[in-house]
Amino acid sequence: MAQTAAPPKLLERSAELTLLARQLDFVRDQSSGRLGLVGGEAGIGKTTLLRTFCGQAGGSRLLWGACDSLFTPRPLGPFVDIAATSGGELARLAGSRARPYEVAAALIDELRRGASPTIVVLEDMQWADEATLDAVRLLTRRIEGAPGLVILTYRDDELGPTHPLRFLLGELPRQDSVFRIKVQRLSADAVATLARPAGVDGGELYRKTAGNPFFVTEVLASADEEMPSTVRDAVLSRAARLSADARALLEAVAIAPPQADVWMLEGVAGDKVHALGECLASGMLARQNGSVAFHHELARLAIEESIAPDRVLVLHRRTLSALAAPPIGSPDPARLAHHAEAAHDSEAQQRYARVAGELASAVGAHREAAAQFQRALRVADSLRQRGDLLTLLAQELLHVNRADRAIVAQEQANVLFKQAGDVVGYADGLRRLSRLYMCGGRGADAGEPIRGAIALLETLPDSRELAFAYSGLVMFHMNHDDADGVLRAGQRSLELARRFDDDETMLHTLNSMGSIELTMGVAGGREKLLRSLDIAHELGMDEHVGRAYINLSDCMATTHVYDGFMELVTRGIEFCLEHGLELWRMWIMTSQARALLDQGDWSRAADVANAVLHGEMGQLPRVSALPILALIRARRGDPEVWQLLDEAGVMAEHEGELQFAVPVAVARAEAAWLEGRPEAIREETQVCVDKAVELDAWWKLGPLAVWRRRAGLRDEVHPRLPERYAAELRGDFARAAELWSALACDYDAALALAGSDDEELLRRSLTTLQRLGARATAAVVARKLRALGAQGIARGPRPATQRNPAQLTEREVEVLELVGAGMRNSDIARKLFLTTKTVDHHVSSILRKLGVESRSQAAAEAARLGLRSG
Repeated sequence: MAQTAAPPKLLERSAELTLLARQLDFVRDQSSGRLGLVGGEAGIGKTTLLRTFCGQAGGSRLLWGACDSLFTPRPLGPFVDIAATSGGELARLAGSRARPYEVAAALIDELRRGASPTIVVLEDMQWADEATLDAVRLLTRRIEGAPGLVILTYRDDELGPTHPLRFLLGELPRQDSVFRIKVQRLSADAVATLARPAGVDGGELYRKTAGNPFFVTEVLASADEEMPSTVRDAVLSRAARLSADARALLEAVAIAPPQADVWMLEGVAGDKVHALGECLASGMLARQNGSVAFHHELARLAIEESIAPDRVLVLHRRTLSALAAPPIGSPDPARLAHHAEAAHDSEAQQRYARVAGELASAVGAHREAAAQFQRALRVADSLRQRGDLLTLLAQELLHVNRADRAIVAQEQANVLFKQAGDVVGYADGLRRLSRLYMCGGRGADAGEPIRGAIALLETLPDSRELAFAYSGLVMFHMNHDDADGVLRAGQRSLELARRFDDDETMLHTLNSMGSIELTMGVAGGREKLLRSLDIAHELGMDEHVGRAYINLSDCMATTHVYDGFMELVTRGIEFCLEHGLELWRMWIMTSQARALLDQGDWSRAADVANAVLHGEMGQLPRVSALPILALIRARRGDPEVWQLLDEAGVMAEHEGELQFAVPVAVARAEAAWLEGRPEAIREETQVCVDKAVELDAWWKLGPLAVWRRRAGLRDEVHPRLPERYAAELRGDFARAAELWSALACDYDAALALAGSDDEELLRRSLTTLQRLGARATAAVVARKLRALGAQGIARGPRPATQRNPAQLTEREVEVLELVGAGMRNSDIARKLFLTTKTVDHHVSSILRKLGVESRSQAAAEAARLGLRSG
């Protein structure tokens, strides 16, 4: 919305203004930031509320930006608006291909510069591009450390279940640093108060407008004898009272959202610019960041939709010409692409849309990049142009969790490259397709295209493209646990990479080779992975950095090596958040959830797994998150286990890779055992065992072997199995438990002891299981003890005890006490020798378990329940 002057009196908004003032006072007094979410339907008065508040906030600096209503908005649009006001580093970044984390950091620095608190308003977040959402996500995580009041406005009635903003809002902590305002419609009394001076029937006005403030004010401003029935009618009636030149100028502004510069209007409607003062005086337009814009998007739409089609075409052509040659700075390719398409200028549409897509991709706005590449494709004609654009589109679709559509786009591109006789382009397309198959749940299909790419390139002189193709083959073999294939292809890939001084191929190959070596326990594997991470960091190759974090965390979780694991995962998640690698972050989180499961923090493991399953980019990593959540439910004796495992089973079968199939098979085996169906374990595990034996992937056999032995199956024991598995298989249950305990995997230690017939070992197992809340597993061990004639078997804590009915962990109770004492998360972290991030997780878990929304409510609930650490 535009920056308009506030009316002298704002009805029925005193509570909202008081809350905003209180939050600003806190920022001023504590030098700590606050985040506000102001939601409501279109025209409800969000902008007017904030303008009134800002007008009352004497001494505060105001930075105001708005998201575009364009179908494909400008990347980082609201921050570009703010940069025009703030100047400095933020302005420099806004004019470059800055990433969201750089923009967020610059804004945080900007907030820290002033002596007085700064109010930052980001309007219409329902239209935010992906890069803007990433920057806001980072900003909200750091807001407490900057003296600023950041306020987001959005239309809450336009957020569907999968709207990107809904995911961001769901990630925000329910803490005192975040507050929410729902702006309501005006009451009938308030409408009557506004109608009275105009001599309008307040009751009829309320019935027509339902109390929507914008509709009310537009009707009153139209001054018609007959009351308009729609917002559009009211706006057009108001515009009809202006001169012909003023109406023509309104049309020129309406055609060019989000705002129009005066120099642009001179190029589009030069002989009408003299009427700008009339438009401003009427209230139809308002000044905004040195430009002019409609005072509400609903008004702009009403004017735009009323323009005759031939006039629309002329205005878009003139606007395109004007925007292509700005008096200062560089033209905005996103706006140019929009006007080129509307002007039916195919050459300009293709040229500007491709540039806009590449720019959007560079800053992490992948949804917008995909839309721009699709816009360019609509008018591309040559085979090579279409092939290139489809390849670019496929990459962006993968980033936005549409691997299925990415595969189709790349397949179409490959057909075009082949038709054009472009051997290198076709081979590169096959390499890309293989990767998309592996990322998109079709890992079993990935071998044919990568081998086809190599076969084509081997007919040509050795090249960098051949090196990278071999690196793709290394990744394929790694994903399919073919160690010999990794070694053979890896040696060829590294030799070519060195010859052509190809760092990208080098780091990609080292990543794949190091991953399988680390999983196998081969010396040097971890060093290869870390080296690939360092090279990727040095070269600024964000996706390769993310992949290194994914594989490091996955290998450590698979081998249960947790020394330094959480620190690594935290760094990886932070990097992916800062660099817009949302899919990569989800994969790292699945490894984090596995580690939390292993180490007995099941509530947090469930939270992380659920975040993956319900996240915006959770489709692909579901196969890893589903069995984690299923195991927690099964061990606790909770329902709805098999629907999760069945979905995971289907996904793993399509993937065709042991890295996904084995965890699912092991989870299904355990669930069947807990239900008293050990005979089902053979069928659940046989396919994985056969495939692992065929590949000699012995590192996958350990968990399969012990579960099959627990079912009475006596397979041949591979001599290279880790000792924690081998000890149980030879009946040394105490030794197996000791080794699991050394890895902080207490549940696995208890399971190992459960295989014994020794009463003391079984009681140790039972005690551990009861402590972990594994009610179903504890029941299995208790039955075995009773069958052996044991007496006095403890039943363990009931599901809800009088001492701790919320089932908080001891650490959570300890954190809750400090929250009740008024301590901030950073202070709690220092007192308990934890990271602030860990405390954030504990507080979020506490609020969820207690069913409250704020720290103060949590403290009150703790007092009511009498929760104290023991």
